[in-house]
Amino acid sequence: MRADVAIIGGGIAGLSCAAAIGSDTSVVLLEAEPTLGYHATGRSAALYTECYGSEVIRRLAQASKHYYTHDHPELGKQCGLIFPARKGDEEALDNLEADYTPLVPSFTRISATEVEEACPILPASQFAGGMLEPGALDLDVDGLQTSFVRTARANGVSFNQGAAVSSITRANGLWVLETANGRVVCETLVNAAGAWGDVVADLAGVTPLGLSALARSVFTFDPGLDPSGWPMIVDAREQWYVKAEGPHLLGSAASELPGEPRDARPDELDIALGIEKLNDATALEIRSVKNTWAGLRTFTSDRVPAVGRDDAEPTFFWLVGQGGYGIKTSPALGRVAAGLLDHGGIPEDISAFGVKRSDLDPRRLRR
Repeated sequence: MRADVAIIGGGIAGLSCAAAIGSDTSVVLLEAEPTLGYHATGRSAALYTECYGSEVIRRLAQASKHYYTHDHPELGKQCGLIFPARKGDEEALDNLEADYTPLVPSFTRISATEVEEACPILPASQFAGGMLEPGALDLDVDGLQTSFVRTARANGVSFNQGAAVSSITRANGLWVLETANGRVVCETLVNAAGAWGDVVADLAGVTPLGLSALARSVFTFDPGLDPSGWPMIVDAREQWYVKAEGPHLLGSAASELPGEPRDARPDELDIALGIEKLNDATALEIRSVKNTWAGLRTFTSDRVPAVGRDDAEPTFFWLVGQGGYGIKTSPALGRVAAGLLDHGGIPEDISAFGVKRSDLDPRRLRR
């Protein structure tokens, strides 16, 4: 098969990029697994928030908001987000207020009583208060993925699933990829392989960026009361989080367990740690869990995505390192990647939020 662009990776990064590339470019998307979004994308807590991650991440999130609130309002349900702090740790709230309020004026401090009123598992007697982001959205990941796939197909993108790449070589100025489903030849190769980003670079003879694949276990449980209408709760020190998941709650110790790129499996000790943290910090008395799963969050050394052409091999394009923020930033980041691919640069409506090419350029990681 011959294409102008081949995208390796059918997670949210590759899908958002595929959806944003114009129909005048022939594109094939290669996914090693039989289904799209199998790894990190399908295992995300999926919250849209402007108050989480580095400043670059937060600006990308703001640039993505229109997609969720106007283009596809069915993808987001307003739920709100509270960062509570235990008594004696008011400093954590001071830090959050100083960091996030300049970009998000609606991010406000609330009392311990207001925290408990919003979420009764957080007793006012134990907390100093919290920071509230009222505009946070609970996102429909399946719906988001479907919207990108539908747009990409309409633009003529070919999807090739179960197509693990075994070798990547150069011949006559083109990339030649041997996959489980046959050979693919392309002019530009987009590396959107998530945790396997450095593995793909090695195959292509490109110097890796030093990505870190960090696993996080998640579990659901019966809280003993109806959690509908509760906001998502993230500890002010990011030591745990909990959110409504239908009639149950979803919880995690917010761990970052290093390891090789892999199909992440729940870690029993990490699950136990999450239960211990939630029982200690809240009025919950978790004794058993309903379901468990785990996902990988892939980071660059500065925790900002790498998006752009490789400095030594310009036909090799990096789109990796979204960390745990790939879902909420995908509408903007996919368009950024598409703009840089066709040498048009970052779209003006995204750069208006302060998103700069230099912040995302992979070359910064090799200086």
